[in-house]
Amino acid sequence: MKKKKLKIFIYSLGSLFLFLILFLFILYVQVSRDASTRIERGVIDNIIFSESPVYYDDGETPIGVFFEKTHRKYIQYANIPKTFIKAIIAAEDRNYFSHSGFDMRAMTRAMISNIKARKVVQGGSTITQQTAKNIFKRQKRSYMSKLKELIQARLLESEYSKEEILEMYINQFFVTGFGRGLRIAAQYFFDKEAEDLDLVESAFIAGSVKGPFRYNPFTKKTEAEKEKARQLAKSRKNYVLGAMRKMDFITQEQYLAAEKEEVPFKEGKVTFRLNVILDYIREQLESRYFTEILQEQGVDNIATSGVRIYTSINKEVQEGALRSIRRHLPLLDVQLSGYNARPAQEDDVASASENLTRGKTDLPFLCRITHIQSDKQNPSLIVAWEKGGGIIDYEGLKPLGEAWLKWKLGGWAPFDRRHVADFMKNFRVGDLVAVQLMETRKGNGQTRLMLSKFPELEGGVVVVKEGLIKAMVGGFFDRYFNRAVYAKRQLGSIFKPLVYTAAFQLKWNSLDPLINKRDLFRFESTFYLPKPDHEPESDKVSIAWAGVKSENLATVWLLYHLTDHLNMSEFRHVVELIGLARKGDEAYEDYVKRIRDKHGVVVNKEALMEAAFQEAKKEIESDLIFIGHEDALENVRRLHFNVDTTKLNLKDPHESQINSLSFQRLRTLNFDMKRRFKRIQDLLELYKKDKNQAWIEELRKTLRFFYFTDSEKTGLRVIYADLTGETDVTELIPLTPEWILDRSEPLSVERVWINGLTPSEGVDLLQLQLHERYKRLVNQNRYDLAVLSKVRDFKTLVNLMYVTHLSKEMGIYTQLDPVLSFPLGANSISIIESALVYHTIMTGLVYPISDGLKPDLVPVITRIVDREGETMWEYKPKPKRVLTNRVSGLVSEILHQVIENGTGQRAKDAIHLSVEIDNEQLDIPIPSFGKTGTADRFTNSSFVGFIPGLQENPSQLDNQKGYVIASYVGYDDNRPMKSKHVTIYGASGALPLWIDTANAIINSNTFKKDIQAADLAFDIQSVSLRKNDELVPVSISPTTGLPSLEGDEMRMESDVRIHSHVDTKEGIIGLKRVFEPISGADYEEVPEI
Repeated sequence: MKKKKLKIFIYSLGSLFLFLILFLFILYVQVSRDASTRIERGVIDNIIFSESPVYYDDGETPIGVFFEKTHRKYIQYANIPKTFIKAIIAAEDRNYFSHSGFDMRAMTRAMISNIKARKVVQGGSTITQQTAKNIFKRQKRSYMSKLKELIQARLLESEYSKEEILEMYINQFFVTGFGRGLRIAAQYFFDKEAEDLDLVESAFIAGSVKGPFRYNPFTKKTEAEKEKARQLAKSRKNYVLGAMRKMDFITQEQYLAAEKEEVPFKEGKVTFRLNVILDYIREQLESRYFTEILQEQGVDNIATSGVRIYTSINKEVQEGALRSIRRHLPLLDVQLSGYNARPAQEDDVASASENLTRGKTDLPFLCRITHIQSDKQNPSLIVAWEKGGGIIDYEGLKPLGEAWLKWKLGGWAPFDRRHVADFMKNFRVGDLVAVQLMETRKGNGQTRLMLSKFPELEGGVVVVKEGLIKAMVGGFFDRYFNRAVYAKRQLGSIFKPLVYTAAFQLKWNSLDPLINKRDLFRFESTFYLPKPDHEPESDKVSIAWAGVKSENLATVWLLYHLTDHLNMSEFRHVVELIGLARKGDEAYEDYVKRIRDKHGVVVNKEALMEAAFQEAKKEIESDLIFIGHEDALENVRRLHFNVDTTKLNLKDPHESQINSLSFQRLRTLNFDMKRRFKRIQDLLELYKKDKNQAWIEELRKTLRFFYFTDSEKTGLRVIYADLTGETDVTELIPLTPEWILDRSEPLSVERVWINGLTPSEGVDLLQLQLHERYKRLVNQNRYDLAVLSKVRDFKTLVNLMYVTHLSKEMGIYTQLDPVLSFPLGANSISIIESALVYHTIMTGLVYPISDGLKPDLVPVITRIVDREGETMWEYKPKPKRVLTNRVSGLVSEILHQVIENGTGQRAKDAIHLSVEIDNEQLDIPIPSFGKTGTADRFTNSSFVGFIPGLQENPSQLDNQKGYVIASYVGYDDNRPMKSKHVTIYGASGALPLWIDTANAIINSNTFKKDIQAADLAFDIQSVSLRKNDELVPVSISPTTGLPSLEGDEMRMESDVRIHSHVDTKEGIIGLKRVFEPISGADYEEVPEI
C-alpha cells in the first residue's frame, strides 16, 4: 500500500515536472517568437528613441512631443566614463558581468526582504531585465510578466554583449520629459558633458535612474521641498558610494572625500522648450501619482514607452488666451514705461521668417525700419527682414501710439492723427522694431503689420472647466517659467469672496449690515488698522455691497465678527472642525499649553475683562432701548474695552475718532463729567443765593467741556466732550451759564452724552454689567470652551483658522497665514489656485484627480495610451460637494453684481456670443461673474471670474458647465505698476485679458457647435438663478446695498435688485440664517454632474 502511494507521488511529481518543462518550453518559444522582431538593433534603437506625442482635447491635434528625436543625445560605450559604469553597476546590478541575464540570488534576497517588510522594499531585476522591460512589449505587473521578463533578458544576453546591453540601458533611462540617458542627465543636472562627470556626479545619476523626480530640486515648488530633494540626493549618492566601496571600485580615501560633498546641482538647458503646458504635463507625469500608475501598468521607464498623452487643453481657448496676453501686455507696458523697448533676449525673439513659417503670427518679431513717412494723413513705417518686408500704416501704429500718449499725458488722452508726428519722433531709419502680422494684401502682396513691443511687464491666464484645465498661459513668451502656476502673487480683493463664503456658512445673510468705518483690530500682540482704497459712500453696507464695491473696512470687520451669529453648540462644532477643541485623551494642562503656547491665546485678567466687556455690551442693549436711547446702540457696539494710542496717529482725524471709542476713556470722562456736574450744581445754588457774578464766571469755566446740539433727528442733547481732535464739534454749541439759567427744566446728569457716543447712564450700565460678567468668568476654568468662546483672541483665531481651512478645502494649496488682512490679499498664491477657488464657488464642487491627493495636481491629462493603442489610464472625474447650492448661489450673485454695479463694470455687456439665426447675425450678451484684485502698492492686477457654459438639450446657459478664467499682470520683480500719469489696477490691467479670453471661449467652435441661439436669447437673465431657487429678488439701496423700505422715496429711483435668502411677507423682509459649515473630509460625493 505504501509502495503504491509512493509510486503515485513520484508519478505525480514527474508529471508536474514534465508539465512545467513543457509550459516553460512553450512559453520560451512564444516569447522568442514575439521578441524576434523587437530584438533587432534597428528596432531597439527606434524604441529607445520613442516619441510621446501630447494632444489637445480633440484627440488629434498635437500640442507637442516628449522625447523628440531631434533632441536625442546618444553616447557610445567607449565614451562612457569608467567611474559611471562602476557606479551604475554598484547601484543597480552588482553581478552584472557574471550572470546570464537574471540573478537568482538577488531575486531570492529581494523576495525575502519584501516578505519580511510586507511590502516591496527591494527589487531583484538586473540591468538586462530592466533593459528588456523597456524594449519588449509592455506587460502589467504579474508573476507571468516577471517570468516572461526573465526569458526576454536571456534572449537579450544571447544576442548582445554585456557592453552593448549596458550602452542601451545607459542611453534610455528617464531623466526629464524632454530627454533620456546619460548625456541628458549630465547636462540637465550639472550643465556639463557626460565625459566630464566626476565621482560624486556619477554616483548621484547612477542612484537616481529609477526615480529622478524624488531627488530633483529643479522641479520642486518651495525652498523646503528643494532642500528636502537635495538631502535625499545626498543620501542616495552616499548609498551608491558605499556600494562602490564594498565592491572595491573606489578607495577608502575617495569614499570619505566624496561622502562629505553635496551634490553640485547646476541646471543646464537640455532642449528648446515649446510652452509651459508641456512643462506642466511633464511635471505631472514625473509625479509620484503617475509614476506609480505607469509602473502598475508595466511601464518603469516612460522615456521608451512610446505612450500617447491626451489632455483637456482646448486649442481655440488656448490660442485665445495667448492672443489676449500678447495683445495687451505690450500696450500696458508702454503706458507704464513709454516706447523704450528693452533689448530683446536672444532666446525670446525668433526671426521673422521662423515665426511666419511656424504660423506664430501673434508673437512679435524684429524688423528693421527702411523708410519713415510722418505725413499726418498717411503715416507709415516701411520695414524689412531677411526674406521679406511690410508696412505699418496708421491702423498698425494706433494701438501702441495710444498707449504711448497715455504714458505721456494720462489715461484720458485719445490718440488721433494729430499726434502722429510727435509719436514718429521715436523712430529712425535703421532701428529694429517689434511687429506683429495683421494681414497680407492680395493686390500687391504687401504685408500689413502692427507695431508692438517685447514687454517687461508679464502676466498669466488659466481657464478651468469642470475641474479640468482648458488653457494655460505662463507669460508673454509662454515658456521657461509658468507664471500661471508658480508665480505667487498678492491678488488683493480676490480673497474677499472667501470671507463671504465662510460667512454664509456661519449664519450670515447677504443683506446683513456691516460697519464700514475705520477701526483698530487687535489680535494677540498685533494691531491692524485697515484703510480703504477709495472713499466709502456709506458708513454701513450689506455683505453683498461690501463685495460689489470692494469695501476693505466692512470685509475686515466681517472677518473679525465671523462667528458672532453662532450659538454655543455651533461654535463648538466649528472649533472641533478646525482642530482647536480639546481632544478626547488630552489633559486640561496639555490643552492649555497647546492653545496658549502654540496658538498664542493668553487668557489673563485683561483678556477676561475684555471678554466680560463684550458680554456687557450685549446685555445692556435692551436696557438702552427701554430708557429711550436706541440711537446709542450702534456706538456702544463699536466700543473697545481699551485702545492702545501708541498704535494710532492721533493727528489723523480718522484715527483720532478710533481713540474716542475706548471704554476706559469714556469711563474716565464720565467720572470727570459727574465731578464737574456736581460743581455746576453747587455754583448754580451759590449764584441763586447772592447773584454774585463771580459765580457766573466760575460756572463758565466749569462748563468748558459741555456742549449741546438740537436737531430734528436727535432733539436736544447735552454732550460732554474732551475735545482732543476726535469729536466732531461742527454742530456742537458750547453750554453757557445764561443758557442753563434760562432753562425751566433742570439738567439731568444721567442724560449727558459722553463724547457724543452714549449717555452717562449707558456708561454706568456698562460698568455695572462689566463687573457682573467678570465675576462669572473668573470663577471658571480659563481654558474651558465656555470661557474661550468669549475671549476675543480665541474667537479671532477661530475666525481666521476657519477661513484658511475653507480656502484649503476649496483649492488653495499654498500655506496661508491666518491674519486679519486676509481679505485684502496679504497671502501670495498662484492664479491657478484662485481659479480653483472660484470654480468651487461657481459649482460648489471640487474635482480631485484622485482621493487623498493634494489639489496642486490639477487635472490636465485625460488619457494615457500605450504604443499598441491600449488605454493605460483615464481620468474619471469624481466631484465632491464642498459648498451647498445656497452658498454657491449667494456668492455667485455678489460676483455677478460686481460686473453689473461694481468694480468690474468694464466687463458688463463685454462678452458677446456671435451667432447667425435665419441669415441674421446676432450678438447675444453673456452674463459674467468675477472680482477685481489690486495688490498693495499696485504691484499686481488680477481678475478672476467665470462665464456660464452650455447645458445640452435644450441648450441653456448653466454655471455648472461654466468656465473659470483667472488672469493677472505684474512685473516679475514686484515693483509698482505706476508711472507719472498712469496706474494699473485690477479693472485696467487684468480685466481686458479676461474679457478677450472669455470672448474666445464663447465664440469657439467647441462652445457653439450644438447651440440653439433662440433658446439662449430668452434665458440670459435667469442664468444666475439656475439651481438656486431658494434665493429671491430684493430691492436694495444702490449706496448701501441694504433693503429699500416700503415707501422709501429712493426705492423707485434706485431700481437695484439682488437675489438673497430671505422671507418676504406683506412687504416685510426676514433674513434667513443657515448653519452649514464645510465638512472637510466628509464631502458629499456627486455621482453625476
